Amino acid sequence: MSIALIFSACSKIKDEYIDRSAKYAVNWATAADSSSSNLANIYWNAAGHHFNNDNLGTVVRNDYWPEAHGLDVLVDAYQRTKNDLYKQRIYDFYEGVKAKNWGSFYNNYYDDMGWHGMAHLRALEATGDPRYEESAKDLWKWITAGWNDADGGGIPWNHENTTEGKSKGMPSNGPAAIIAARRWQKYGAAEVINGHNDLEWLSKIYNWMKENCVVQQSGRVYEKLDDTKGDFTYDVGTFIGAAVEYYKITGNKVYLNDAIKSADWATSTLVNSNNKVLSDWAEQEDHDVNLFKGIFVRYFTQLIRTKDVPEMTRKRYINFLKNSGQILWTTGTAKTPVVLFGYHWWAAPIGGKAALRAELSGAMLMEAMALLKKEGYTD
Repeated sequence: MSIALIFSACSKIKDEYIDRSAKYAVNWATAADSSSSNLANIYWNAAGHHFNNDNLGTVVRNDYWPEAHGLDVLVDAYQRTKNDLYKQRIYDFYEGVKAKNWGSFYNNYYDDMGWHGMAHLRALEATGDPRYEESAKDLWKWITAGWNDADGGGIPWNHENTTEGKSKGMPSNGPAAIIAARRWQKYGAAEVINGHNDLEWLSKIYNWMKENCVVQQSGRVYEKLDDTKGDFTYDVGTFIGAAVEYYKITGNKVYLNDAIKSADWATSTLVNSNNKVLSDWAEQEDHDVNLFKGIFVRYFTQLIRTKDVPEMTRKRYINFLKNSGQILWTTGTAKTPVVLFGYHWWAAPIGGKAALRAELSGAMLMEAMALLKKEGYTD
């Protein structure tokens, strides 16, 4: 009798991310085409060759870091479609955004240079444009120059000699670790920057993050240990991305397990309790936080595509991402006259306006789903 009860108790486990309700079947390639072409046209400043802050043409002069994620989406779309529109935007972006940033890609914030460092390297890989090789290397030099041994190491938030400026956390170190890993894979031991090769930089930065920003038992990635309102999707996203890249280089399952543990934590914690859609606690109109989800999706998708992820885990992650994608496209998107994404992925924008950060996050999710569909991971 006890054995029969055990078998009964273990049957029919329900995956909370499988939406069994009737829902519009999303054509992910079409959704990605609509959102990315919309971004490349409606949000693009044709005169300045940069992105506007919204679909109505508002320009924010010091809006440096979202530009990098706009470049990332252009690269996503170009790699998927080979459409010359995206290639031309990638080409024009370089001088346009450089001019908008006062003639240089240098910035006061190390995390913002990190986003550009990753995106420029991807633009180089996608198009072969040598300008991006130069800027990506310059950015990497500037970022690694920020490392210091105070508080055990790490790269600070910005260059200012203030408590806030000198503080260290995931925003600056997560992107830096990913850059180190990707540059090692591209350049190997031939590249030495500020006294270390890129694998040495990866080890230093990754170990600092894991020791100072991750709860080992749960996989939680945090800004402040005693403040859960500092737990943001982009922080755990870049830690996952760094762990996946480190695993690619070494084959050491420790790093894959790091990524899985943190992904499990994020997909059970950083969600809306009603619909299990990815969410950050501080989402609001035209705010930096609205871009964080798209960053998580980018690196979470890389984990899904990693060959040694257990298949049941991979399926659970795909179901999670698909649930967010379906709800965003069916209830969180205004589709006429142009595609506009809500900053909450379950509530469409009203008034015919959506700020760039929310639009970028939505476009990243659609591109991720189109990629997973193209590669046979989802229907």
